[in-house]
Amino acid sequence: MGKVKIGLLQFFSITILFELGTSLVVNLGMAAGRDAWLSILIGSLAGLLMFSGYAYLYRKHQDLTFIGYTRKLLGKTAGTPVALLYIILYMNLSGRGLRDGSTMLAMASMHNTPLFILSMLMILSSSYVLHKGTEVLTRTSLVFTTIVLMIGLFSMILLILSGSINLQHLLPVLENGLWPVMDSVVHQNYMFPFGEMIVFTMLMPYLSDVRKGPWVIAAAMLVSALLLSATIALNISVLGADIAKRSQLPLMPTISKISISDFIQRVDIFVVMVLIIGVFFKMSVFFSAALIGISELFNLPYRRMLYPCTLIILFTSMLDARSFTEHLDEGGRLLYTVYPVFMIVIPVILIIITAVRSYFSAPRPG
Repeated sequence: MGKVKIGLLQFFSITILFELGTSLVVNLGMAAGRDAWLSILIGSLAGLLMFSGYAYLYRKHQDLTFIGYTRKLLGKTAGTPVALLYIILYMNLSGRGLRDGSTMLAMASMHNTPLFILSMLMILSSSYVLHKGTEVLTRTSLVFTTIVLMIGLFSMILLILSGSINLQHLLPVLENGLWPVMDSVVHQNYMFPFGEMIVFTMLMPYLSDVRKGPWVIAAAMLVSALLLSATIALNISVLGADIAKRSQLPLMPTISKISISDFIQRVDIFVVMVLIIGVFFKMSVFFSAALIGISELFNLPYRRMLYPCTLIILFTSMLDARSFTEHLDEGGRLLYTVYPVFMIVIPVILIIITAVRSYFSAPRPG
């Protein structure tokens, strides 16, 4: 991976697919009711603030991954266990993404297919691409970003033509005040999916342009936030806030409302396509970060640990929870208890250490 350089457009596209991931099809932010679209936008601002910290660390340690400068700043004694915890975190998030995708796919269309078979096929496809290299994954994202955006535009046009959109469902804005919105942001939206951008600290050393790279990624985050907010607003305007909140996959019934002269119907396959694409790239980015971290920490070839890690991710995803409801409840608790330690607290400590070292090592006049 040392000589790999990934272009800005490739980083832009894979950031969008990573951010959309499963977020596009789940009832994201619906704790805020009809103001869910607003909570996503506020959460994205918090996510951009966190990413600015990651970008600062990247600019100060351009040739190192997050694990590399963690060991450099904290020392090997403290830095190595912290680095190992991040590898475990990335593998856990990859496994959770796999469980999300396979379960949602079974709920959406493949009702009689065993969950293990779906999970195995998805993780093996990810392993195959990563065996070719992370740069292949990023190049592939260009094609699929185009597909996802075209599906979104086409679905929007069909919903407008079918007369299913009722913007009155979005009113009144902030009917219950700002507190439900902020509560949704704190418990979910700033961390999922925006806080998960810490995984890109493992990929940013491979940016082809050090100066423009972080700005491109931040722009992709903003575009993703707008797309997610528009999608949630669309779900609410078609289904109503109550139905959208109760549905685990609100985009599915939203798209099923498309009916034009009894000719264009049953376009639910669009949701399934978007779900498969989003899960694949989100899971693969976490998987790639874990492999890069293992290779760097233990000085092992990148591909040697690929298939052992594949098995670990597959079986941890299957053993993660006994049911999808339990899986979601566990994820909801992790979002505001465990993940902030990895995505806010530790990076802030590294930022403070970096800033102090930069201050005292800066040349003084005279």
